[in-house]
Amino acid sequence: MPHPPGCPACGSPEALRLVEEHRDRIGGREYRLLLCPDCQVVSSEPRDPVGADWYAKLAPARVETARDPLHGPAPEDDWRFSQFFSDRLPGGRLLDVGCGGGDFMALAARKGYQPVGFDYDGRVVQEARRKGLDAYCTDFEAFVVGRQEGEFDILTLFDVLEHTPEPAWFLQQLKRLLRPGGHIALTMPNSQRPIPFEREEHDYPPHHFTRWSPSAMKAFLERQGFEVVRQDASTLHLRYLTDHLFFYRIMPGLLSLARRLLLKDAGGSGRTFSEALSATPQGKDGWLSDQARRQRLVDLARFSFQVLAAPLAALQRARHRSRQPDCGDCLYTLARAK
Repeated sequence: MPHPPGCPACGSPEALRLVEEHRDRIGGREYRLLLCPDCQVVSSEPRDPVGADWYAKLAPARVETARDPLHGPAPEDDWRFSQFFSDRLPGGRLLDVGCGGGDFMALAARKGYQPVGFDYDGRVVQEARRKGLDAYCTDFEAFVVGRQEGEFDILTLFDVLEHTPEPAWFLQQLKRLLRPGGHIALTMPNSQRPIPFEREEHDYPPHHFTRWSPSAMKAFLERQGFEVVRQDASTLHLRYLTDHLFFYRIMPGLLSLARRLLLKDAGGSGRTFSEALSATPQGKDGWLSDQARRQRLVDLARFSFQVLAAPLAALQRARHRSRQPDCGDCLYTLARAK
């Protein structure tokens, strides 16, 4: 994948402005977050992609937790998928980039589309194939070269573009697979969402390499030869606000305390939430030493907290929405290839 100088979204040679710095706890690498003065996209330097080993450490139980009903909404209730199906695009060949375990693909197939999936994570691709879906895990460039130009009527990228080091190059490779007049649907974190406590760990490199506002996303697609048909920010959900309080103010301390008391792990304090959740003390084989089991307990505690904290979150939501209506945490964009 090429790494040309300048902004990876618009190619501007203007000097990028430093926004913040971040150290990746898994790889130990230092990153700089930079704002492009021309297109207002925040990108990372460096922005070298990481391999499957890094993601296995980040989410060692990704498949198991995805199957847990407490872990998130059912596919039929997923706001991103509902936005896509509400557009009522005619059925056809659909490429789901970053298909994960195939939840969206299965829904699309039931609604008359012919979906094909691609994902870097072989664990979730196996899950998609277990469901009888046509999913692939291979090198991205090899996948694109191996397909016919104009093969697909629709491209879907649900929370994908922010993971790509070179978004302009990435989208151009995919565009050759889309027929003229075909559609592309994208979702990503909305950079205009409120950050009531600290920024989510997953919104930093090397997990997310870029950050997008609605206007930056629209301008980017137009530069890439698309016409934006529709763009919406999700409602600012109470769940988003309660999760921020739960994960960044309450759970780190409680989880570290539980590890010290139940697992006798003296090193449990001082960790981030993700570190405390994923670390397993040496020589411990108790009931809570299983990471997937700990994740299920956290999901149950999270669900309970959402109910208890709903009144406080409702007050927070009213305050944010009065200041900026399009401040939902997820951004949806539908565009047509010219």
